[in-house]
Amino acid sequence: MSDEILSIKNLNTYCPLELGKRRIRILDSINLVVHQKETLGLVGETGAGKSVLIGSIGCNLEPPLWCEADELAINLDGKLENLLVKSDDELRKIWGKGIAFIPPNARDRLNPILPIGQQISNIIQANFGLPREEANKEVIELFKMVQMPDPKQNFNNYPHELSGGMAQRVVISVALSMNPTLLLADEPTMGLDVTIQAQVLDLFADLLKRLNSAVILATRDLGIVANYCSKVAVMCNGQLAEFTDVRDFFKNAVHPYSHYLLKAAFASHQKEGRIEFEEAAVTKEEMELRRENSCRYVTRCPLVQEICWSAEPPEKFITPTHYVRCHRWEGK
Repeated sequence: MSDEILSIKNLNTYCPLELGKRRIRILDSINLVVHQKETLGLVGETGAGKSVLIGSIGCNLEPPLWCEADELAINLDGKLENLLVKSDDELRKIWGKGIAFIPPNARDRLNPILPIGQQISNIIQANFGLPREEANKEVIELFKMVQMPDPKQNFNNYPHELSGGMAQRVVISVALSMNPTLLLADEPTMGLDVTIQAQVLDLFADLLKRLNSAVILATRDLGIVANYCSKVAVMCNGQLAEFTDVRDFFKNAVHPYSHYLLKAAFASHQKEGRIEFEEAAVTKEEMELRRENSCRYVTRCPLVQEICWSAEPPEKFITPTHYVRCHRWEGK
């Protein structure tokens, strides 16, 4: 049996413009494979497309966005199944058991008028058909698993009575209660202080060891990527600019945008401080004309060439597990 958990080929996500007469491509030609036991760090600036990719992978996009792909398949019971051919009812059965989501700002995702234990118990009852008493016991066990302080007391607490870290543990409990094949975590430590971040991520890593699954973790924090991820995918304006394993990313990153992210991440430890790249010398009109057929980093890249304006860079493989989209790379 293949150890592939997720296979994506030529994924594109669109948003309609002018009452559907035109459309803009938000994600462009995404190709990605994630294997069992892997944690993929999805990195990039705000607006790079990380959250849209998370939503596209889970077929959970907010209207009016929609996605198309040659393949968007997840491993269900040992077989890759294309999510794009599934009906809404079939997707609802996959969400939770097949794909689980951990959103940012956990407290905002909880029902403010129901105790947190009851919320999770309702989910378990709906998905596994357990009686309420048994479902409640499962919730207590989940709270113990995620190291929730005083699980029985917190079972009856409301979301506003929880700290940020405790609310995040509740959301993790919801996701893990289904034993998912693929866990999609979008900025799971947003709004948490450094100490709580470390506790949540350590818990994340520990729980992953017990599950034969995979995680995609969207984050802007390269420190989290270095410590908790095995692979890195660099998002730049809706495209995957570079994909490699985490050690290779920090030692041998190739794309200029990857270099920019790394330099910015460690700027506070350097004398020069703020990172500033020169804008490309191009008029607004020329940029509008060439935007559709150019590199996504062309207006900011310090190494820009003429071909960068006139053609999108293809995927070039440096090694079988490391590829980049850059005209300057002379590999195959």
